[in-house]
Amino acid sequence: MKRDVIVALSFLIAFLFIAYAVTARNVLGIGGAELRPLGEFYLSHSFAHEGLTSHSPEVVTAIVWNYRGFDTLFETFVFFLAIMGALSVLRLDGEQLKQARELEAAMPHRMMDLIVRATTKLVVIMIVAISASIALHGHLTPGGGFQGGSAMAVAALLLFAAFSKFTLERKGLTLKHTISAYALGLAIILATVLAPVFLYGGKILEINLLPGETGLFNLDVGEYTAVTFGFLTVFLVLGIPEWVFKAVLRRELND
Repeated sequence: MKRDVIVALSFLIAFLFIAYAVTARNVLGIGGAELRPLGEFYLSHSFAHEGLTSHSPEVVTAIVWNYRGFDTLFETFVFFLAIMGALSVLRLDGEQLKQARELEAAMPHRMMDLIVRATTKLVVIMIVAISASIALHGHLTPGGGFQGGSAMAVAALLLFAAFSKFTLERKGLTLKHTISAYALGLAIILATVLAPVFLYGGKILEINLLPGETGLFNLDVGEYTAVTFGFLTVFLVLGIPEWVFKAVLRRELND
């Protein structure tokens, strides 16, 4: 116990020392530095009324989805490939999945006590509200679809821990539904990315052609949906107990 206290105090002192050195003493030399031309461009054009603008006062979101939008789009595709890779490695066909569900239903499911479950419900409601706010206001305030989706994934993990994966699947949170919702999020992103080409004769990701903040808002909503249900898909697959996988594969080998 004494050792843990010493370690914690050491980290706290180190943090305070570094914070003081960076902010008060300006050891990194970034305080008072002049704004670079690229920074001036972003600040002056992100919420401009015409020209190369994202129609958004949130400069970071404008940079992520507009000025370096291809990079963000490729990151979304990498995330998609990672999820598809996980599903390919751990996939079960229809008959195997049926067997896995039968085995899971037969095993005893232990849930947390009433206090933990009630508290989890309240916390999950708050997380859902906060994550939605982060995503839906990402074009106006700090945040965005990926951040909101990551927060939403935390709510799913809490539900898994407090109620079990099997309980959530009985409520309708199945692999089929999460994959469908994930595909919907990707469809929203692709539709928004390609809309300037077909509607206004522009270029891919030229979302400043779309009216107002429609482009950034749609991209954040699509990213929020894709990240949320992408993580949920992986959680549902990884949530199958190892012994169930082994039992299903052993049956297949014996047959």
